[in-house]
Amino acid sequence: MQSTGLWLDVLEMPEALSRTIDAASGVDEAATILRDPSVRRVIATGNGAAYYVAFALALAALESGAGPELVALPAGVVADPRFQWREGDRLLAISSSGEFKDVVHAIEQGAPRPIVALTANAGSTLAGLADVVLLQTVLHQRAITHTQALAGAIALGLMLWGRVTGVPELEAIPRSGLAGLEAAIAAAPAWAAEHVAPLPLPPAAAAFAGGPAWASALETALLLKEIARIPAEGAETREGATSVMYGLNPSHLVLALATTGDPGFDEAVRVCAATGATVLTVPGGTACDRRYAFALHLPATCAATAILAERAGFDVDDPTWTAAYYETARDSGGPDA
Repeated sequence: MQSTGLWLDVLEMPEALSRTIDAASGVDEAATILRDPSVRRVIATGNGAAYYVAFALALAALESGAGPELVALPAGVVADPRFQWREGDRLLAISSSGEFKDVVHAIEQGAPRPIVALTANAGSTLAGLADVVLLQTVLHQRAITHTQALAGAIALGLMLWGRVTGVPELEAIPRSGLAGLEAAIAAAPAWAAEHVAPLPLPPAAAAFAGGPAWASALETALLLKEIARIPAEGAETREGATSVMYGLNPSHLVLALATTGDPGFDEAVRVCAATGATVLTVPGGTACDRRYAFALHLPATCAATAILAERAGFDVDDPTWTAAYYETARDSGGPDA
């Protein structure tokens, strides 16, 4: 696991994140657009991990109680010609490559301007179409799975929303989480080796987390599917206790993503464990504000899913579905579009 491209990408997360935060590229210009009094609603969109970033930001915005409404929608919804823009809408388009076709099509089909993009590719189609670009640093992406891009995108999103709403606390969260991220990376291999490596390969899995970290549960389920090819569901904590548990049995795995201030967490762990499923509490997320726990869960969840993938004989860095994904996700059909 530690020799994979995925883990090498994880090891570089703190440096990539630090550069992203220090540069704050485009944050001031984007905040000027989105805090204009004419803006009533911001639609944040992306696909897969990028959509989960949008969702994490929307959940964080609910706790700030300030600024325009922030709504997260999958890119397929926003790119649909039947989607109706409203007066006062603005688009926050998220794609690390800047080439996801539904995000691009959403702009081409008449999204209201000015448009804000969040990407790691300054030369991308998305960057060229946007009026302002929030540019993050990704040092390397050796694996197809996003790690540095996720941590940087959430950081820039929180920084942006802090300036839009005038809530400095939001802007400060990513930098305050840097030390916790380094600790999470250091602890993840030993945690995964102790708790995940001895397990039989589960036929199905689930993950849950509370509040803004709900997005982390969605990403964890995606990691289990994309890396280890294990069918998985991601849920909010109370849903973990009241719906996820319906389908669990002793052969299943549940990853409980701990955060600060999640009152239903212990009950959800207890209820899921009562089904006989193996329930593992994932470390990292309690070392920061739960609005940034998404990034701090990644080291442990990447380590866990890599171990499961290797057990099943899968390539952690280059899954068999990669070509099919690019064919449907990008107009060119290739990763370098």
